[in-house]
Amino acid sequence: MNKKKTSTYTREFQEKAVLLSKAPGNNVASVALMLGVPAWKLRTWVENSKRKLERSSEVDELIRLQNEIKELRQENEFLKKAAAYFAKTQQ
Repeated sequence: MNKKKTSTYTREFQEKAVLLSKAPGNNVASVALMLGVPAWKLRTWVENSKRKLERSSEVDELIRLQNEIKELRQENEFLKKAAAYFAKTQQ
């Protein structure tokens, strides 16, 4: 009975393979052949990399919006206090 040996690849190897496949003049199939990795596996790594990049940009946007909300709330509180102060002084 022949059992196939399943290969595990380090995260660093996967990241470098993805970068190689994105380099000008390279494609997934040629890089997979060069590295001895199944093309479907490298395609999966490339897709996961794209999703990770999309998530990180979404997280950056979320953080920016949360900071903007915080700043607007602080400005709103200041304006409320200023309005109350001027209302008192005009009476």
